[in-house]
Amino acid sequence: MLRLAMAALRARPSSFAGLAAALLPAVAVITLFGSLIATAIGGDGGSRLGVIGGAFGEIAMLMALFVVADTLSFSVRRQARDLALLRTSGATPAQVERLVRCQMLLVTLLVSPPAWVLGSWGARWFLTELVARGIAPAGAAVSWSPWPLLIGTAATLVVGVGATKIAARRTVRGRPSEALAQTAQEGRLGWLRGIAGLLVLAGAVPMVMLTLGQPVEKSAQAALLGSLILMSAVGLLGPLLTRLATVLLGLPFRLAGARHRGHAGGALAADNLRGHAHRLSSAVVPIALLVGLSTTFAAVTGTLQHVAPPGAYAESDNWLRGVELAMLAGFGSVATVNTLVSLTASRRREYALLALTGATRWQLMRMLGAEATLTAMVGVLLGVLVAAPTSMAFAVAATGGPLPTVPLRAYGPLVLGTVALTVLTILVTGARATSEPAATAVSTA
Repeated sequence: MLRLAMAALRARPSSFAGLAAALLPAVAVITLFGSLIATAIGGDGGSRLGVIGGAFGEIAMLMALFVVADTLSFSVRRQARDLALLRTSGATPAQVERLVRCQMLLVTLLVSPPAWVLGSWGARWFLTELVARGIAPAGAAVSWSPWPLLIGTAATLVVGVGATKIAARRTVRGRPSEALAQTAQEGRLGWLRGIAGLLVLAGAVPMVMLTLGQPVEKSAQAALLGSLILMSAVGLLGPLLTRLATVLLGLPFRLAGARHRGHAGGALAADNLRGHAHRLSSAVVPIALLVGLSTTFAAVTGTLQHVAPPGAYAESDNWLRGVELAMLAGFGSVATVNTLVSLTASRRREYALLALTGATRWQLMRMLGAEATLTAMVGVLLGVLVAAPTSMAFAVAATGGPLPTVPLRAYGPLVLGTVALTVLTILVTGARATSEPAATAVSTA
C-alpha cells in the first residue's frame, strides 16, 4: 500500500497540496510551543514561559488538529470514487484504510522538515519578543531538543490516523458495489455522524456552565475551549445546519429569481447550494471556524479590557492576545482557502455542462459570485452562533450581564476580511475552472 500511496502522490500531487498546506502549520505550531515548554523545563526561560507555552500550545494544538481533521476528511471525500473502484476491484476495507493512512503518513513526513525549521525559527522569534517586553528574563534563549520536533510530527500523525478512519468509513463499509453507489449520496447525513454531533453539542453545555462559574482569566480560556467544542459539533452536523441556513439566507436570492423569471444567477446559486448541502458544508465549516473563534476571541478580549481597572490590562497582555488572534486567523484562513479552492476546482465538469447547455461565461461567473456571497453568509451566521453561548457566558462571569463588549474596530475587519477571502477565492478559482473549453473539460474531468 505504501507503493500505491507514493504512486498516487506522484501522479496527482496537486490533489494533496491542500492537505500538505494544513499539515505543515500543524507540525510547525506544535514544534514552536513545544520548544518554548522545553526551554522553560530547562530553566532558561522562567516559569511564566512554560505557562505561556502551555496555554498557547493547548489552543494551537486543538485548532491545528481540527483543521487537519477537516482537511483530511475533505481530501478523502475527493478520492471517494477512486477508493470505491478499488473496493470493486478486490481491495478489502482494511487495505483501503491502510492506503489512506499511508498517503497521510507520506504527506506528513514530507512537510515535517520544513515545518520543524519554521517551528524552531518561530520559537526563537517569539522568545525574543517576550524578552523585549519583559515577559521572559533577559538573555533567555531557546534550548534545542529533538523532542518538540518529534512530538509535533507524532501528534499530527495520531490525529491523522483517527481522521482517516472516520473519513474512510463511508467508503469502505458494506459490499464493494454499494461503496461505489454511495459516492453519489453526498447529501445524506449518516446516523452515526448525527448522533455524534448531538452528543458533542450536549457536551458543550457543561463547558458553558463552567465558563459561568470560573474566575475571569480561567473563564476566558474556558470560553475558547467551549467554542472549539461547539465548532466540532458544527463540523459533524454541517450538512443539516448548512441546509437550514441556506434555506433561510437563500430566500432573498430566490425572490430575486422569481422577479426575473428564474434567470437570476442568485436563484440558481441558492437552489444549487441547497441541493448539495454536504458539499457546501465542506466550504462553510472552515469559514464558521474562522468567524466563530475570532468572534469569541474579540468578545473575550474586549470584555477583559472593559472591566479591567486602569493600568491592569498591560501592553504585554494585549500583545499576547494579538498573537493568539493572528494564530487563530492564520489556521482558519488556511482551512478556508484550501477547501474553497479544492471544492470550486473539482466542479469543472459541472461548469462545462452548464456551458454546453447554453450558459455564457459571464452567467457562470454571476452564479459563482452569488454562491460565494451565500456561502460566506452561511459561514458567518454559523460562526456567530458558535461564538454566542460561550461569549455570553464569559460576559456574565466578567460583568454580571449577558452582553460582551466587542470592539468593532478590531472585529469588523475580521468578518469583512473573511467574507472577502471567501468571495475572492471562489471567483479566482472559478475563473480558472471555466477558462478551459467546455468540450475539453467534460472529456477530461
